[in-house]
Amino acid sequence: MPESVNEREKKPNSFLLVNILVSSVVGFVCGGLGMAATTLLPDTNAAEVPDTTDRPAAFVPFGEVVVNLGDSRMSRYLRINVTMQVDGDAEEAANEVVESHRAILRNWLISYLSDLQLEDIRGGTGQNRIRREIQNYFNTILAPDGMDLVHEILFVEFTVQ
Repeated sequence: MPESVNEREKKPNSFLLVNILVSSVVGFVCGGLGMAATTLLPDTNAAEVPDTTDRPAAFVPFGEVVVNLGDSRMSRYLRINVTMQVDGDAEEAANEVVESHRAILRNWLISYLSDLQLEDIRGGTGQNRIRREIQNYFNTILAPDGMDLVHEILFVEFTVQ
């Protein structure tokens, strides 16, 4: 007995169900292979970073700076003692160039620190931002060719009172 149109619409189309199931499995397998490929295959587009762990570091002291913080009453002050980390083979040259630019660097550092508020220097995040700003400016003055002379700014002392 032939089926009526309503009865055919009620029965699931097995071809459609098989198609959906196969598409899901294929999509799942391809996604898994894609994830595996990104973790197992080497990244050929990654820029190679030179290994500097075998290069000795040298530390060039800059000295101490004391400033009043830029709050409305100027009742708080900041005292920092700065040391710069440079390549070990550049220590002598770094000492010479720092000494020849010390007045400029110190003047900028006093002005920069004097503009800071207590909120600006609070916590590790504030101190890291300050170190980064000092490092960027010092490298601008000490190494105008773009090759950073100062690799890190280290605070030997960081006191707020």
